[in-house]
Amino acid sequence: MPSADEWRLVPPESVRRLLAPDNMDHSSERLLALDAVVMQLEAAVPSLLAQIKRVRNNPSSLCRIPAEIICHIISFAKVDYGWPRIQSEPVGNGDDATGELGATTSSKLGWLVLTHVCSRWREVAIGSAHLWTDPSDYFALPPVLLRLILERARKLPFHLELSAISLYRLGMTTETVQMPRRDVPIEVLRFLSFTAKDFAFVMHEYLPVDSFQHLHRLTVSIFLDEGEEPALLPTAFLSCSSMTHLSLNNCLPSRWDIPLFGPRLTHLSLSYVGRPEIPHLMPSTLEFARILSTAALKVLAIDGIHLQDPPVPSPSITLPSDLCSMDVFSWRNATQHRDSLALLEKLIFQHRGIRMEVSLGLHGGDHTDGSIAYDPSTAKKMLSLTRSALHNIYRQQLNPPKHLILGYKSFLTHDSEIECSEKLAWPISTMQCMYMDIPGANSLLNFNLDVVSIDDTFLFDGGSIPFSLHDLRSVSLDSSGAETYLARDSWWRAMRQAADVHRISLYFSDCVLLLPLAGTVSQDGATVFTMFPRLKVIHVHLEEIFIDEDGAVLDEANAECTRILTVIRTIARVRREHSEETRLESLVVDSALSGWTAWDTVAVHVPVSFCQFYSPYCSASPSLFSS
Repeated sequence: MPSADEWRLVPPESVRRLLAPDNMDHSSERLLALDAVVMQLEAAVPSLLAQIKRVRNNPSSLCRIPAEIICHIISFAKVDYGWPRIQSEPVGNGDDATGELGATTSSKLGWLVLTHVCSRWREVAIGSAHLWTDPSDYFALPPVLLRLILERARKLPFHLELSAISLYRLGMTTETVQMPRRDVPIEVLRFLSFTAKDFAFVMHEYLPVDSFQHLHRLTVSIFLDEGEEPALLPTAFLSCSSMTHLSLNNCLPSRWDIPLFGPRLTHLSLSYVGRPEIPHLMPSTLEFARILSTAALKVLAIDGIHLQDPPVPSPSITLPSDLCSMDVFSWRNATQHRDSLALLEKLIFQHRGIRMEVSLGLHGGDHTDGSIAYDPSTAKKMLSLTRSALHNIYRQQLNPPKHLILGYKSFLTHDSEIECSEKLAWPISTMQCMYMDIPGANSLLNFNLDVVSIDDTFLFDGGSIPFSLHDLRSVSLDSSGAETYLARDSWWRAMRQAADVHRISLYFSDCVLLLPLAGTVSQDGATVFTMFPRLKVIHVHLEEIFIDEDGAVLDEANAECTRILTVIRTIARVRREHSEETRLESLVVDSALSGWTAWDTVAVHVPVSFCQFYSPYCSASPSLFSS
């Protein structure tokens, strides 16, 4: 007998008569009636079970999370889990029952696994149209999911990412490409790793012009074969009034002589790194100035874009008042280096405080290219143009530099009162990315001028430094350029202007060149230090080239190490013995050298502490001058 807690389904009287064992009615009417009962039960039981499960899950904390929070969780999960993808996997030898191609289509759930948490999460996910508008790698999505995405997005503006690699893989299957309908607006569009030919094909075959009326962000990245010219951006994009972000890599506007991109453009990145010279596709100064007249522009980056000017002088270019970031890169030849410098010389800043990066050189630092073999006259003009461009930029900054970082033919300055950041600690590199999170930097200028016409220390030779040294508070020397500067009298003479420097940072092996810090002169009847009289802190970093993978022990008894330590100790002693005002307050050394007993003799003259300075090599085992 059934227990008291066991459920029993009690059918209505009419159904019980149909099920009675002694019912000998075998007519078609009875069979149809029984079929109807079966169908009703099959439909009722899942619904009943779903209702019971929902009541059971309601007390769960996951099911009581507000819909808005669930959407946030799913949005974060989409970044880590991604979307389901088609994967072609070989099976059999191609002639079995799985298909002629010998491949099967399978996919993982990706972030959709969260719709299986419970019915509540599934309802929220399916009912939140904005979660379905940004499918990454559109051509890699399973076709059945594409239909659901287009349905669940409910005509909200779409974020479309198209990959040439996925399109190629899709072409190897029997699946067809399903693009959003013409009435679905595209808000964000990204083309990744397309050839110029494939880009033109996709634009013509799959993307109707009507879809671009609401486009806000466009990214085009084109892969060029040797000798191939860049792709041309269709005219449908050129006058898109809603565009705010545009990034073109090896893709250029089909024409420059018309109003481009609309008045809402805030971010513009143009890049061409192909081999062929393409002056016929480059803008003139006037055409480029028209683009920069866009009042909303905030961020500008140009790489390999060179203005084609007539032989007569061209006018200045006034930058938008909101422009706060600008990058200029040129990696081709002397003519284009000159054109880039000429552009910088023409700029008029309305935003008096900008983050700018300028890099001139050749790909991979190759100086063997005859295109940059300057004659003395050309080299002199190039140096003059470089100085003029730098003066033009620095004279328009709101504040003079407070911090200077020097490298090989490169330097970086910024005007923040704060010397370091919480995340990157004490960077010593001239890479701008190392300083992006230092707070309060209105002016952050980074220059890499690796061309043969510019000497290593051109900044300090000739007596025409493009910025004031009087406000400097710190000087850092990258290992790639420290010896070049410290070994030159011109650098030490120029640095006499930087009397308020309180911190100098350099690498251990370069400390041997710091003896001028111990030099004094007589001034108004008193003895004062010639260099950095207010110096209080020295940071000693450790070069990554001395960090050995075999974990060899540092050898402080090495003759070279002993000589360097003697110089450091001498500077600290002389400064301490001179007066209370001139003594050093801190010597901060890379923690990799903390095991040396020689620091005890230095600590007699200056407090010594140790720091694991920021370095991508900090986890390696250090070794320096090991015997």
